[in-house]
Amino acid sequence: MKKQLSLIILVAFLLLNWIVFTAHTAALKIERTLTQADGLASNIVLTVFEDSHGAIWFGTTDGVTRYDGKDFQTFTTEDGLSRNTIGLIFEDRQGALWFASGMLASILDRGKPMDMSHMAMPLSELAKEIDNEILAETGPPAPLKLNGVSRYDGQAFKIFTTDDGLLRDTVKDIFQDKTGTLWFATASGMNYYDGEKFYPLIMHGPIGMDILPDWWSQVTAVAQDITGNFWFGSTAGITYYNTETSHFRHFAVDTDFASFEEMGKARSANITDLQFDAKENLWMSREGGGEENSGLRRYDGKELVTFPLSEALPMNSVDNIMLDSSGNLWFTGVKNLPSQLNETEDSISMVFPEVESGVSVYNGESFQNFNKDDGLPSNRVQSVFEDSSGKLWFATDAGAAVGVYLPSEK
Repeated sequence: MKKQLSLIILVAFLLLNWIVFTAHTAALKIERTLTQADGLASNIVLTVFEDSHGAIWFGTTDGVTRYDGKDFQTFTTEDGLSRNTIGLIFEDRQGALWFASGMLASILDRGKPMDMSHMAMPLSELAKEIDNEILAETGPPAPLKLNGVSRYDGQAFKIFTTDDGLLRDTVKDIFQDKTGTLWFATASGMNYYDGEKFYPLIMHGPIGMDILPDWWSQVTAVAQDITGNFWFGSTAGITYYNTETSHFRHFAVDTDFASFEEMGKARSANITDLQFDAKENLWMSREGGGEENSGLRRYDGKELVTFPLSEALPMNSVDNIMLDSSGNLWFTGVKNLPSQLNETEDSISMVFPEVESGVSVYNGESFQNFNKDDGLPSNRVQSVFEDSSGKLWFATDAGAAVGVYLPSEK
């Protein structure tokens, strides 16, 4: 009888602990998913943004859609937008909205097969074949249409390109500093804009082993620290810019990301995003972290911490970092698998397989991953956005989902 009573007590104890554990586990509650059927321009949503009037904007592959809580309105190049694939939406302090391709737009082709059949063909024959195919299908080539960045004042769009002073017509990130100056990260360096004119800020830093000279200046992300100095992420590494002295310092990490050191014989870094957390630690995401590394690093001014792949952080290419109002960090990305060469009698292609990884959140102590099992419409999450009410929006390739994060009780 005593043994039976002890067994009952043990089972009750384990059950109680299981109930407490599950009650304290953080959860994601998805309330609604918006798709093309509801009014979005496309189901492939790259970014979500809320303007100062409370309207929600969705950057998709087929235009940008505005949602006021009731009606949807889509804008495309026919309305004056510079391009239809929008991966970046930003509002300045004057209330104007800026639209650009952003870093997220450049990852759409990642994972798709790359045709390499031309490698077996002499360049002279390849050029002739390409020219004949173009003329046969489209006729004489049309003038190149530049993309640039679009500004919307609530009434009309205005497009800015290299003709207006941009270093390149591909804009990856936009930031506005405390003085009101707008900063544009382009594929050829940084621009700053005073409201009337664009000025160049070109970073001639040391070149990594895997970096072509033109690639060094491809800025992909901008972050400003508490002292007002800038950190620029690029294909080659990270550049620190002291706004008082106008001096640069160029940083990179070696191939295994064991240290955060002055740029020397380091290889490429492929930085995709930068974000300071509530404690002023700099978080950086990288494309292609490797078989064990997540592609995510944190720098506290002295030490660089590398986060490994795990069940809670199942991605080695992190695309986007978002800091919410509670201090939690959200990460989106995929797990890249080793490339494969597919060869047939007619073609040769390189395939870059990837595993969709949902979204991961860091609460300051640990990571947790959410995916379709938790209500997300897809495991391919492009970015996360928090609106003014605290709701979280998840841009996916199956629409935009909105919900709430229920943190665990500590």
